Amino acid sequence: MYMYVKTVELLRLQDAYGCHAETKSRREENMETKSLPSLFNNQDHYDKAYKVFCARTAKFKTYCDWVDGVFSEAVVGRLQVTLDGEEELRVMGVGSGSGEIDCLMLEQLKKRFPLINNRVVDPSQKLLVQYKAFAQTKAHQLHGVKFDFRQQTIEQYQEAGDGTKFHFISAVHSMYYVDNFDSSVMYLYDLLIPGGALLVILKPESSGWQRFLDRFPHLYGRACCDLQVTSRDLLNLLDRRGIPYTQHHQPTSCDITKCFDEASEEGSLLVDFLTQTVHFKEAAAEDVQRSMMEYLASSDLSERKNDAILLTIGWDAVVIIKQQEFN
Repeated sequence: MYMYVKTVELLRLQDAYGCHAETKSRREENMETKSLPSLFNNQDHYDKAYKVFCARTAKFKTYCDWVDGVFSEAVVGRLQVTLDGEEELRVMGVGSGSGEIDCLMLEQLKKRFPLINNRVVDPSQKLLVQYKAFAQTKAHQLHGVKFDFRQQTIEQYQEAGDGTKFHFISAVHSMYYVDNFDSSVMYLYDLLIPGGALLVILKPESSGWQRFLDRFPHLYGRACCDLQVTSRDLLNLLDRRGIPYTQHHQPTSCDITKCFDEASEEGSLLVDFLTQTVHFKEAAAEDVQRSMMEYLASSDLSERKNDAILLTIGWDAVVIIKQQEFN
């Protein structure tokens, strides 16, 4: 098996991808990536790999800081909503997963709106169970919040025809999974009351990880979601429709140093997540491994800090305030 170039050697490469003489054509290489076993077909392995990814990006700390700072001002402070003492703020989370980020936002919303009705739409029963359990651990902080869980995709929810309008809707890294991106965004926008806010978080096209996936496009075709969707698609849609928005970029990085340690189980799991492949090191041909790993460490995608290799990730938060209607 191809032995990965050690970290110290990778640090000396000016541009590993550019220096490497490929032994196969781009077309042949992409066909081989297409045949790799998709991580999306193995939920247990996906969960393990995703856990490592979250740890190596300090995901939840980053979101906690962002919610305390940007969200409190860009969303909570801008909601054009007036409620009487007994009226609830109506909130919807789309594809909310296990609820950690939603609950952070709810805590901020409670500072201004003491009564909240929070509807959660997610197709995964497993994640909804985790969300409910997590919300119970936050019962004190979330006092005054009612939860309404719906095990549905957004398409199923729309088909059910619930006419409830909302003051705030969030979709945090969940719009990759919709059947039709444009129509789903506009459906969520239509669910807002005038003065309400829609928050959509997506990865930017400029991130190192996005460029890595673009370099090996057949990785896209094995996913159960559209990994090609970026914040640029959302901004283009809103511009075409003449819908105003604010964009907030959050730069982050993923420490991928362990990916190049042959003996690191954590590094192998992280490689699996970044390549969206089950046991990438065992499944991929040597030429494919070499090409993908060298490009992952190249200066096109990553930066060096001391002895660490940091893959640029980042995400864009787009906030849309629905315009008030005037007679």
